Amino acid sequence: MSFWQNKPRFARCQFNRPGSLFYQAFFGFWLTILGMFLMLLLLSQLHPEQLKSKQLHGKMLGSLSHLQRNIERLVNIKNKPVDTVLKHSRFTKNKWLYLSHPKIEQSLSSKANKHNMDLSLLYFDTPTPPLFIATDRYYAYGPLSITLNNEQYQLFQIKPLRDPPFVTRIKMLPFWLKALAILLPSIVLSILFSRRLVAPLSELGQAAKKLAQGELSTRVKAPKKRHDEIASLMHDFNFMAERLSNSVQAHKQLLADVSHELRSPLTRLTLANVMAQDTQGETQKNYLIRIEKEAKCLDKMLSDVLTLSRLEQNQQTLQVEAISLDGLISNLLSDAQFEAHQKGCTFISELPPSLLLKCDAALLNSAIENIIRNAIKYAHSTVTLTFKHTDTTISICVRDDGYGVSDEALMRLCQPFYRVSDSRNRSSGGIGLGLAITKRAVSAHNGKLILKHNTPNGLAAEIRLPL
Repeated sequence: MSFWQNKPRFARCQFNRPGSLFYQAFFGFWLTILGMFLMLLLLSQLHPEQLKSKQLHGKMLGSLSHLQRNIERLVNIKNKPVDTVLKHSRFTKNKWLYLSHPKIEQSLSSKANKHNMDLSLLYFDTPTPPLFIATDRYYAYGPLSITLNNEQYQLFQIKPLRDPPFVTRIKMLPFWLKALAILLPSIVLSILFSRRLVAPLSELGQAAKKLAQGELSTRVKAPKKRHDEIASLMHDFNFMAERLSNSVQAHKQLLADVSHELRSPLTRLTLANVMAQDTQGETQKNYLIRIEKEAKCLDKMLSDVLTLSRLEQNQQTLQVEAISLDGLISNLLSDAQFEAHQKGCTFISELPPSLLLKCDAALLNSAIENIIRNAIKYAHSTVTLTFKHTDTTISICVRDDGYGVSDEALMRLCQPFYRVSDSRNRSSGGIGLGLAITKRAVSAHNGKLILKHNTPNGLAAEIRLPL
C-alpha cells in the first residue's frame, strides 16, 4: 500500500473535476445535439421556398371550386372587371385569392403582397390536380384552371404565415437534408472525441509493450493542459515505469556489487587451498582438489554475472576493430569439432564467407562460442553451422537435433538464470547465463539473437549482425 500512497498528488484525478472523462462525454453528447440543431437551422434557412405539397381534398377543395364558378360567372356572363370581382368583399373576406398567369406580370392578386413573398412558385406548366402547397412563408391551395375574358389563369387561395415555426421548417426539409444534418455533426464530433480518447490510450499501449520487452526507459508524454482520468493514467504509468526501472537497476547493481565483493574472498580462498594442498596428506588433498574445482566454477559464475551486469548497464567498453569472420571463428571451429567428437556427435560447418566485421572480437567470439557449445551439449547426433549474408547483414545460424524446448521456454531462454527443467538441467552444466550474455553482447553490436524451433526437432540459434 505504501507504494501507491507515495504517488505524486498530480497523478490523482477526481471524478468530479471539470476536465474528467465524465464531463467530456457529457458535454460531447450535448455538443453533438447542439451541432445537429444548428445544422438543421442552417439548412432550413437555405432551402428553396416551395418545400412540400400534397393533393387537396375535402371542404377546402369544395370552397375553392365554388369560388372558381362564381368568379367565372361574374366576369364572363355579367361582364364585371376581373380586378373588381377579385377584390370584392364577398370573395376577399378572410381570403387572399391569386390568379396566376403564364406571364407573371399579368398575374392578379386580391391583396397587396406586403411581405414580398415569392408567388412565382404558384404556376404549373402542365395540368396539375389541386394541391395543398406549403412553403416557409405561406400556404397555398390550388391550382384550379379558370378562364376569364379568354385569358387562361390558375386560381389559388393563399394563407400567409407570419412567423413559420422551426418545427414546421424541419418537417418540410427533404429526407436527405435531415439525414445530412444529423449524420454530419454526429460523425465529425464523434471522430474528434474518439481521437481525443483513443490516441493517448494507443500511446499507452505501445509504451506498455516496450516496457514489457525490457525498455525500462520508456515513458509517455502526458499533455500539460489535460487533467482527466487518461492524463492521470499516463502519470501513473510514468510513475510505475520509474519505480520499476529504479527497482530493476537497484537489483542489477546489487547483483554486480555482491559478485564483485565475492571475488576477493574467493581469490583468498583459492590461494589458501593451494597452500593447504602442499602440506596435507593424500586423502585431504583429494578434498582440497574438489574445493579448488568448485572455487573455479564459482569464479566463472561471478565472472559471467559481472559481464552480464556491465552489458545490461552499458558499462562494457567495446574494443572495436576490423577482423575477418574466418579469423574470428577459425579456432572456435576447431574446438567445436573436438568437443563434438568427444560427445559422440557430428559437427558440420560451412566455410565462413570472406568479409570483414567491425566488432569487439573477444566479446563476439564468446557469444558465438556460447551458442555452439550450447548446441553441442543438447544435440543427439548432429550440429550444423551455416552462414548467410547480404550487402548489409551477416547471419550465423547454429542448429542442433536435440529435444528442443517448449514455446513458453523458447520465449524465456535469454532471461538470466533461466534453465529448462527437463532436458536442459543443471546436470548438463551452466547456470542459465550463457544465452543472456550472448543476447546482450549481440545487442551491443546492434545485432539480434533469434531463437526458434529446428525442423524436425531441436533448437536453432541465429546471430544476425550488420555489416
